[in-house]
Amino acid sequence: MRHWIQKRWVAGGLFFLLFWTFPHSAFAQKAFIKGVNVKEANGVWKIDFYVENCFTEKMEEAIQTGIQTVFTFYLNLYQERTWWKDRKVASIEFRHIIQYDPIRGEYRMTLGDNRSSRVTSNFEEAKKMMARVEGVSIRPSSQLSPGVPTYLRIKAELDPVKLPLHLEYLFFFVSLWDFKTDWHKEPLPR
Repeated sequence: MRHWIQKRWVAGGLFFLLFWTFPHSAFAQKAFIKGVNVKEANGVWKIDFYVENCFTEKMEEAIQTGIQTVFTFYLNLYQERTWWKDRKVASIEFRHIIQYDPIRGEYRMTLGDNRSSRVTSNFEEAKKMMARVEGVSIRPSSQLSPGVPTYLRIKAELDPVKLPLHLEYLFFFVSLWDFKTDWHKEPLPR
């Protein structure tokens, strides 16, 4: 009987160890870029898209407690080259920031590179605003070669949470709710 109890404790301990060492990202759905819409006018490309599956339950809980959350978006414009690395002709980076004010019951967001501010009391609406990018402009730094395939690469990621006074050592679990999308490649119409 005693031997059986010891085996049970060992098996339980191994399960606990494996559970905490196995990557938690395997249990979560992967965030990805979706709904890309690109329009060109006078040499400037206007881009709309959104990030699917970017909010986890842990992230939502952290936002509800008032932790500032920052999404960073990267957009790169390339032209293909046959015998060489593709030529990067434009690149931009911008952020969407959300912070909950529990006293007022409001979500304050700063969206995009134009730093427009929005306020809402509806969390679902705030999440949609954070995940959606509308009307971002990207202009090539040099003239695009006519007839050469051009494409856009888009990536989004959550900036690491910075807790005061080295509390990240105590609250190591905050790293478990970060996300990063793979690069999304979108061919541009010519």
